[in-house]
Amino acid sequence: MTDYSSVAICIPTYNQSQYLAKSVISACQQTYPDVQVWVADDASTDDTPQVMEKLCQQYPQIRYHRQPQNMGIVGNNTWLLSQPQTDFIVRLDSDDLLRPHYVETLIALMQRYPNAGYAHSAVQEIDEHDRDRAVRRVFRTEEFQDAETALRASMTNYRVAANICMFRAEVLRELNYYKGRPEYTEDYDLSVRLADAGYGNVYCSEILSSYRVWTDSKGVRPRRKAIQLEGLTRIYEESLIPAFERRGWSIRPIQNHRRWLARRHAPSCFSPYFTQAEQAQLVELLKGLGDSFGLRLCIAAIRLGLGPFFRWQREADLALKGIAKGWLNKLRAPSDIKSASQA
Repeated sequence: MTDYSSVAICIPTYNQSQYLAKSVISACQQTYPDVQVWVADDASTDDTPQVMEKLCQQYPQIRYHRQPQNMGIVGNNTWLLSQPQTDFIVRLDSDDLLRPHYVETLIALMQRYPNAGYAHSAVQEIDEHDRDRAVRRVFRTEEFQDAETALRASMTNYRVAANICMFRAEVLRELNYYKGRPEYTEDYDLSVRLADAGYGNVYCSEILSSYRVWTDSKGVRPRRKAIQLEGLTRIYEESLIPAFERRGWSIRPIQNHRRWLARRHAPSCFSPYFTQAEQAQLVELLKGLGDSFGLRLCIAAIRLGLGPFFRWQREADLALKGIAKGWLNKLRAPSDIKSASQA
């Protein structure tokens, strides 16, 4: 008789009933046996309860909980991830999808690398109508990345293709999940804290999930900008800099990147969604993230009407990166096929 490690797929949700059923069904249809599926509804105001009632009747492995009041992303996620008593936990947003062999593939990798705190994979980006967009990959040569390497890499960004990850549950308990951590940057912050605690990560270059990117017609995302900037500042000051200092590493590269990142975020802080008072608040948050002469010059130029130039520059940079990644994907594909045939 085979002894399987236990796993729970945890899906936090808030007002995403239009995508929720597909997400939950993708979790319930895993090839790995006896997967628990937990859904925490953060007091949604849409028809999420009705959607979940039907799903619970269809799939007995679902555990559905509706919060009596809205707890926010960090509160709802912390509650949810702390509920299952399993060996592994998958965090899946309620608009994203898992492919059937997601759990089976990543559990095998986690068992192969006991020092990995989490596993992640390449993802297929999709739109609101489930149409394929780009493929997202992490470009690194090693399958397993040790903690020190991961910590240095996290200085500049959250190094995953998308925030769809499998965690070792005992590690999440050790780090107290997301409790007290910043919202909208909580996953990035967790990856830094995992590396600081001595846990590496493992990456699978196979596409195992779909990450949804959809049009924000109501301008909700821009209005999160203040929370995002505050969160990034906290990651640097409360997680990254202390981790570097404990190891005797120079923090100069961190400070340089903070200044670059502040300039990068500056154009979006002058979106027409924001009032003048909100723009003034965001400018102060930009300075807190990484004040510099270059940032102040950038802000002055945007106020003089050069904002479209900076936005065009960013879009051009992203387009060039997309082209480069596309070519790297094509170059990498034959080696992936060869590796699979030799496995």
